[in-house]
Order: sequence, then C-alpha cells, then structure tokens
Amino acid sequence: MELFKLAKAELLRSNADRKHPFLYFTLATFGLYPEVRTVVKRHISQGLALMFFTDSRTPKVSQIRENAKVSALFYHPKKKLQVRMNGVAELIGKGHEEYESLLKQVNSANNLKDYTTLRAPGSVVEDESEIAFGEEAHFLAIRIQPQYIDVLQLGREAHRRRGYSLKEGEWTEAILVS
Repeated sequence: MELFKLAKAELLRSNADRKHPFLYFTLATFGLYPEVRTVVKRHISQGLALMFFTDSRTPKVSQIRENAKVSALFYHPKKKLQVRMNGVAELIGKGHEEYESLLKQVNSANNLKDYTTLRAPGSVVEDESEIAFGEEAHFLAIRIQPQYIDVLQLGREAHRRRGYSLKEGEWTEAILVS
C-alpha cells in the first residue's frame, strides 16, 4: 500500500498548497465521444472524495446526469507520479444540504462571477463583447466518490504501478504491470 499512501498524501497536500500540481486535474465524462477537460480541484476528503465547482449549464453536467461514471487524472511532474481515479459523480445543486455553504465559499472568494454569464459556457458568440454577466448564479458543485485508483510512479530503472479497488469500505491492492 506504499503507492496508495504516497498518492493519498499528495492529494491531501494539494488542499493546502495552492501551487501543488494536483490542484488541477483532467476530468473525463461520456458524451458523443469521451470528453476530457481540465478542472480545478476544490477539496479532497480523507476518504478521497474529490470536489470541484462548475457552471450548471456546462455539457459535463448533462453528461453526468446521463452517466455518473467519470474518471479523473492527476500528474505530479517532479515526483513522476500519475494518479487515475474512476468514480461516481454526485451533483450538488440548489436544495442539497451542502449547497448554501459551498455557494458562500465561492462568494467569499469573489469567484461567483464565474457562474453568472448570460449564455451557457461554450456558447458561440460573434465577438467577445457579447459575453455578458447577469445576477443569477449557475453554480454547481460536483463530488466524485472514487471506486478504483490506479497509481503509477515512473522511475529510471523501473516503474511501479498498483491498482486499488474500494470493496466494502476498504481499499484492496493489486500489483499491475507498468
């Protein structure tokens, strides 16, 4: 479980270190094609539940509504550490018990404007001057509960790779060929 402990330590360290490479990660969802994009990690729990924020009108939200299975990819270039996480996404919107406190967190960081464009993210406009902001916030939080984690550490002499599956609340390890 050595690689699991290393991956978990780095993921948790990224909660406090704003320059940590795991602050940003690649999220994959199912659309007409597999769709990937970079998102900002907002928090990861001791149980490795991962949270990020988005505009509720983005394609990833409708894709998650259709299929909540997602993948996340983290890479630490200095440690040559790759962490791939497969999990189930939960949408945390209006009416959810955690929504108001998360909205306050975004508002206190002066980031609410990111979620107030009049048109949905990805909408086509003729000119940047057409991008306008309104009063309504289209804020949504997404939490990913991991089910499987693949950890790869690259090395000069050899690579090390392990797979970790969550079964009945416990992580089990499998040695993988790298």
